[in-house]
Amino acid sequence: MVRRAARLSALTFAAAAVAALAGCGGPKFTPVTGKVLVGDAPAEHATVVFHPVNEAAPGAVKPRGTVGADGTYTLTTHTAGDGAPPGDYKVTVEWWLTGMKSVADPESPPKNRLPAKYADPAQSGLTATVGAGPTEVPTFTLKK
Repeated sequence: MVRRAARLSALTFAAAAVAALAGCGGPKFTPVTGKVLVGDAPAEHATVVFHPVNEAAPGAVKPRGTVGADGTYTLTTHTAGDGAPPGDYKVTVEWWLTGMKSVADPESPPKNRLPAKYADPAQSGLTATVGAGPTEVPTFTLKK
C-alpha cells in the first residue's frame, strides 16, 4: 500500500511539473500587420524587418514581412504569419531591384531602390510597438 501511494505521489508530481513547464515555452507571438508606401505608391515586394530594441541575442531571428501589391505586409518570425513577440522595435525597409537591369550589363548587382538609411536600424527613424494582442502598425511613408 505504501509503494502504491509513493508511486501515485511521484506520478502526480511529474504531471504537475509537466503542466508547469508547458507554460514556459519560448516567447509568445502576436499577429502584426502594417503598410509601406513610397510617396503615395505601395512599395510592392519590399522587405520589412523588425529589430528588437532590447535584443537579447544578436543572432536571433527577426520578424519580417514582404510588402504586397496594396502596400500591406504581415510579419513572420518562424511560421508564415505568426507575427512577433510583444515589445518595441526599430524597423528597416529594403526594396531591391533584382535581375538583369540592362542587356548591356547583365551581371550588374541588385540595387536597393530606397535610400541606404532605411536599411539601417540605427538610422531609419522607423519604430513600432507590438502589443499583447493583434497589432496594426501605423503606415510607414518613405521618401526616395
